[in-house]
Amino acid sequence: MRMANSSVAIAVFFGCALVAGPSAAAETLRVGGTGSAIGMLQQVGAEFTAATGIKVEVVTSLGSNGAIRALADSMLDIAVPARPLKTDETAAGLRQVAVLRTAYVIATSHFNATGMKSADLAGIFAAERPTWADGTPVRIILRPRSDTDTALLGELFAGMTEAIESARRRAEVPTAATDQDNVALADRTEGSLVGTTMSQIKTEHRNLHVVPLDGVEPTLANFESGVYRFAKHLYFIVPRASSAEAQQFMEFLRSARGVKALRETETLPDAE
Repeated sequence: MRMANSSVAIAVFFGCALVAGPSAAAETLRVGGTGSAIGMLQQVGAEFTAATGIKVEVVTSLGSNGAIRALADSMLDIAVPARPLKTDETAAGLRQVAVLRTAYVIATSHFNATGMKSADLAGIFAAERPTWADGTPVRIILRPRSDTDTALLGELFAGMTEAIESARRRAEVPTAATDQDNVALADRTEGSLVGTTMSQIKTEHRNLHVVPLDGVEPTLANFESGVYRFAKHLYFIVPRASSAEAQQFMEFLRSARGVKALRETETLPDAE
């Protein structure tokens, strides 16, 4: 489903770009990528427009793979996937120019939920009938096998790859196709439990409770200092011959105003 949606979004966007014509494209920076980056790109993009006058068009519903394909087809100026480039993508002329990071968190609609130990998370996903400390049901929401967040959960939390596969065998456990579907379903599901990012929760104004892990709140200060250690990375990808607008945007991200705008979205430049 995700790939089909991405293909439709790319086709619609490409058709609009043709109608707009070269003059519109020259004044517009076209960006797209993983769903969890969309709110950040929109908010930081507005600051970039205010500073430069260049319009930023954020194309939604592409996902990581769809955005890279769109960039390779010259339909985007910048792609922002949640994974680094593959060998064949680099060989095709794409290059990584920056990496950002935001806290990866466990969130719920259950506002009485207490903190968890990260080592216990896999057990909660694998359990037949997991419950919160007050006895109410934990309602897990999964992502597709091919999604970058599924792989990320397995990388960050021991035993999660097997636990997720166990959860998939339970008919009552839903799978959210996109990052936006994931948090929207979590918002309206009582006792939900999902993986998401602080950036997405903040920029989309989601009414979700972030669960402390190992006694640590995922505040920006804790994340920046390394006390909170779970992260999702966002990779900024451009073609070999990037547009002038893309170059200006990357320069903006490195400026004091750009870094301030990023921090307001709970996003940081990756540590060198």
